[in-house]
Amino acid sequence: MRLRGVAAAGISVALAALASCRASPPPAATVPARTCSVVVWHNPQSASAHVELVGDWNDWARPGLPMSTTSYPGWLATSVTLTPGEHLYSIIEDGNWLIDPTVPTTGYYDGTEVTWIDVADCSTPGLQIDDAAGSATGAATVQATFLSASTHDPIEPSSIVVTAHDGTTVTPASVAADASTGVITLTFAGLPPGKHSLTVAAKDVKGRAADPAWATAWIEPQPWDPRDMFLYQIMVDRYRGDGDTPLVQPSIPSARAGGTIAGVTAAIENGDFARLGVNALWVTPLYLNPTGWFPGLDGKPYSSYHGYWPIDERAIEPALGAESDVDALIASAHAHDMRVLFDVVPNHVHEQNPYSQQHLNGGWFNHPDGTCICGDPTCDWTTHITDCWFINYLPDLDWRNQAVADQLTSDVQWWIDRFDADGIRIDAVPMMVRAATRRVAAALRAKYEHPVNTMFLLGENFVGQYDFDLLKYQLGPFGLNSEFHFPLMWALRGAIADQNQPMSAIDAAVQGGITDWAGSGAVMTTLIGNHDVDRFASESAGDGDGDPWTPAVQPPPDSDIYARQVLALGAVFSLPGAPVVYYGDDVALVGHYDPDSRHVMPADSALNSAQSATRQSLGQLAKVRACSAALRQGTYRTLLADDEHLVYARELSGADTAVVVLFRNASTLSASFPGIAAGTWVDALSGQAQSLSPELTNVVGAPLSLQLLFPEGSSCATSAQ
Repeated sequence: MRLRGVAAAGISVALAALASCRASPPPAATVPARTCSVVVWHNPQSASAHVELVGDWNDWARPGLPMSTTSYPGWLATSVTLTPGEHLYSIIEDGNWLIDPTVPTTGYYDGTEVTWIDVADCSTPGLQIDDAAGSATGAATVQATFLSASTHDPIEPSSIVVTAHDGTTVTPASVAADASTGVITLTFAGLPPGKHSLTVAAKDVKGRAADPAWATAWIEPQPWDPRDMFLYQIMVDRYRGDGDTPLVQPSIPSARAGGTIAGVTAAIENGDFARLGVNALWVTPLYLNPTGWFPGLDGKPYSSYHGYWPIDERAIEPALGAESDVDALIASAHAHDMRVLFDVVPNHVHEQNPYSQQHLNGGWFNHPDGTCICGDPTCDWTTHITDCWFINYLPDLDWRNQAVADQLTSDVQWWIDRFDADGIRIDAVPMMVRAATRRVAAALRAKYEHPVNTMFLLGENFVGQYDFDLLKYQLGPFGLNSEFHFPLMWALRGAIADQNQPMSAIDAAVQGGITDWAGSGAVMTTLIGNHDVDRFASESAGDGDGDPWTPAVQPPPDSDIYARQVLALGAVFSLPGAPVVYYGDDVALVGHYDPDSRHVMPADSALNSAQSATRQSLGQLAKVRACSAALRQGTYRTLLADDEHLVYARELSGADTAVVVLFRNASTLSASFPGIAAGTWVDALSGQAQSLSPELTNVVGAPLSLQLLFPEGSSCATSAQ
């Protein structure tokens, strides 16, 4: 059932306010107060339908609460006053159990998915952040609302206290608190560049404390938009040692290589990421992992260097560093205007994890006997994707168990609370019921989001080239705001690396996503590869499926794999979405499948000339993208898509249009460019001019090359120089 029309908008807003215990219109002469009565709305399929509301408040007794007609035609509603804490309920229409489509979170009752809510305690006051914005000048303003307890006692203005993330008290430049409206306005001045996470606390006149509220203000040149992001993926153990020291590839490719968190911080401080244009880092899991060796499905020995086998959800792997090292990493990144995403693993644990040892037979895990291994003849991926085990020492958590949902949600939130990160990448999204990611998303949004500050929630949903609908299932205002655009990744590999698909396949992947994900609000992340597939450079060389335990050989500088790498990266940086670059792809590092695809990051001195040139080209692409709002945020319009070419326009009102030309094995093309202004256009990468026209136009290029064309005189036409 979908909410429809103006009535639906009002209903949605009303329910959202009630369910989250935000302010409702106060009685005359009273201050805004929390309201914890839950009002449930429903639009039945027919006026004669029998509708009732059942829930845990009376042990799911039937018949349930009746739902009454409202002033909104066709809509029914009922109100229930609940005790503070978690509750489950379901709408039953003619015997069918339904979840409430206006509430983001669900749980399970007797195997049935039902609605889950967390009711606040209205005997105490609350605080909500309405806005928090910083400016490049070092000034910031935080606006909040004090919601009184049910007794309507107003705020005590002198009780307002602001603390920084490190616990130190922050003194605002000014404080204004209106006891009659509950509105709080805090201003700050002289803040240094970077992120400022502030906790606002206050009490009412009777001394009752509100739950503190979290406000985030960035001092940066312009407000952040996820479409502006250049995300760099780092497998910490394989990147750099302390002091930005290059690593030596271990003789056993699945062994630890010695990379550290401090090594990543040193790279920030040395300007490595700034030179490349990176403004966000995704670090692979930092959890405490088991020591020793464990057999893979191929019978080979594997260590836990990658971090995806947690044995403690709230501890740092000592081989990578300590909590103080994570603090230093976050502080350095934020000071350099960079976001940081943590990689979280809520799908499974390692058998040495206390959760497994204490709850294996207590309902916390699917198939506690370990007999359902993903892909086994009796445990196929299609039927058992949400309950199978990756391998027999990685028990699969059952998110239908409320205790699991509570604990794992709290564990994920701990990483943001403790270290002040800016988002998460969620591992193995389709291997959990959707209630899992929505529960995590709702918790993080409720605590950390407000206008201007958005938590970036990126999901790993490993799908094929045409599985747009599987990605769509996890998106939307209640779900993730990003997933990896794997359909585009496969198309780029087919068209450019393997050349067994036409260049038009890239356009088809882009258009398929635009169509299927319309209205979701998602900013998909675009990529040419990651740690779970062979390296793009090896795919281009034709040996991506080589023995993963035998190192791939880096081709000589005259190989065309480097041109293919730059062409594919050029597509990623000029197509809609936020580009992600896996460490090593910036230098066209080769690698067969895991573990060879996780080779250590080579030292600069070990790169050949073509690898260095690839990195330089990526830096140029990032500069042009940073200059062009059209490339980052504009619409996508296909101008030509055939076997050997792809030409498209990125257009945005108020910004110079960018025309992108991708050549595969051809060096010229003839096409008309409707809607493109006739005149001279300049390639930002080479500085060469082209004449474009809505009429038939000849464009000259080179095989395996791209052009980022801007109108002559545009500042972006020279942005890469």
